[in-house]
Formats: sequence, C-alpha cells, structure tokens
Amino acid sequence: MTRLFLFLAIFTVFLTSATISKADYFLWKEPKSGLTMTFPDTWQRQSHRHPDEILRIVAPSNGDNPVCSVKVSDDKRYTIFPADYGKAVQRTAVSIPFWKSYMANYDDYTIDRVFDGAGLGRWLASYAFGTYSMRDGTAMQQRRGIMFASLYYNKLYIVECSSFNHAYDRWGPNFRSIIKSIDFKKMYHEHLTGNYANFLKEADIHFWAQTGPEGTTAY
Repeated sequence: MTRLFLFLAIFTVFLTSATISKADYFLWKEPKSGLTMTFPDTWQRQSHRHPDEILRIVAPSNGDNPVCSVKVSDDKRYTIFPADYGKAVQRTAVSIPFWKSYMANYDDYTIDRVFDGAGLGRWLASYAFGTYSMRDGTAMQQRRGIMFASLYYNKLYIVECSSFNHAYDRWGPNFRSIIKSIDFKKMYHEHLTGNYANFLKEADIHFWAQTGPEGTTAY
C-alpha cells in the first residue's frame, strides 16, 4: 500500500510538472532578414505602423498597453570594416546622436539613459530608456520604453518595447525577456578578421602615360 501511494504521488508530481512546463511561447522568424524572436503566445500580432517595421506585438492587459516592435532597414555604410571594428562602429552609428534622432519622432520626449556596449542578437548594441508622448487617434498617450539598436553587417535592427508610463515597472521583465530572445542571421565567422593591410604604404606609386606604343612609366 505504501509503495502504491508513493507511486501515485510521484506520478501526480510528474503530471503537474509536465503541465507547468508546457510550451506557451511562440518562436517567430522573419524570412527576409532571418531575425528570430520568442514571445508569449498570449501576445497578439498587429499591423505594421512603419515602413521598416517587420513585427509588432501587443500583450493583453488592463489598460497598460504593452507593445514591442522590431524594425529592420538596410545600412551599408560600415560594411567595409572588418568585424573587430564592431565596437567603434556601434559607438559611431548607434549611440546618443542616434537615439536623439530616433526619439525626435515622438512628442515631448526625454532620454533617461543611453548605454553603449550592450548586445542584441549576436552583435553589439546600444540601448536607451526614454519617456515620450504619442498620439493614438484623438488620444495622447504618455509612454515609457526600452529600446535597443544594433548595426550588424548591412542591417540596422531596432527593437522598442513600451507601455503606458505608470505600468512600465510591471512589464519591464517581460520586455527584457523578449528582447533577450532575439537572434540574427549569421553574417560573421567566429574568428574575426584582422585589419586590412595598407598595400600602398612605403611602396612606389607608378603612373602610366600613353606617350607611344610602349607608354611611359613615371614615379
């Protein structure tokens, strides 16, 4: 009887654990960019509100209005640099000036903090905290959000998660979990390339002029 009771107890715990560990997250992949992101399956996708937006999701809430959006755009300005210049590129391309320009799309914005040297997906990133006002129809929303930006190879990735100002602390952990799940399509090898050689340094430069059948070489 004791053994039977022990078996039933273990079986009950097993069933309970299986129920608790049931998958309730959705893995989403964007075919064109290869970006992947995981989010709770209770969140609903919405139509895009920006030309570069590839995903916009909203969580069910009682007036908190938590939203996460992902934008991807082409940016080939720094593809000439090898991967080990990533930190310098991040600080040049996506830092304080970038976030000031980005937040200028909203009304009455305040950038609370900008941090360089963060990560998004498999690459370096900058993140910012900010508050702003945004008109939604005839209503003006007061929102607070966390935003990440990463320039990985020839793509600029921007992730923004926000809610109504008063509810941000309640949704912050959810936002960070979703952002942490993001990954990019692999573009760099694990072994970073070195600096490009300056092949003209301390070398003779030859100029060829058409002065006859053979031409003339001058230095």
